[in-house]
Amino acid sequence: MGQIGNWGTTISFETSDQRILTFSDFSVKVAGNWSSHNVIGQKARSEFGGAALRTLTFTILLSASLGVRPRTMLERIEDAVEHGEVGYLVIGGRMVGRHRWKCTQMSETWDTVYAGGELASAKASLSMEEYL
Repeated sequence: MGQIGNWGTTISFETSDQRILTFSDFSVKVAGNWSSHNVIGQKARSEFGGAALRTLTFTILLSASLGVRPRTMLERIEDAVEHGEVGYLVIGGRMVGRHRWKCTQMSETWDTVYAGGELASAKASLSMEEYL
């Protein structure tokens, strides 16, 4: 089994001959908090207020043909979002960032639905933010 990483105990990314669960379009945003203070007759002055919380987004392909139960995985992620679960995000044996992550939003796209309503393929787009 090729373990790629995980987000806490909710999602385990892996590739094997039994199951493929990976992500794409992984994007991290690092920013600072800045304020501007007006000065009469002059340009505004900038003040650095500290680092902003990092954010990230990525998309997960959930496919029954790759050994994943799309509806089960979507429900697991939905529960994590709605119950405020946080966890370390680990990719390739290394933590992403220095802190745990909370999933602030998840959107899902159902791609293939078989007779009887069986979900065969879907995508989940996740937005996460550092949790301190």
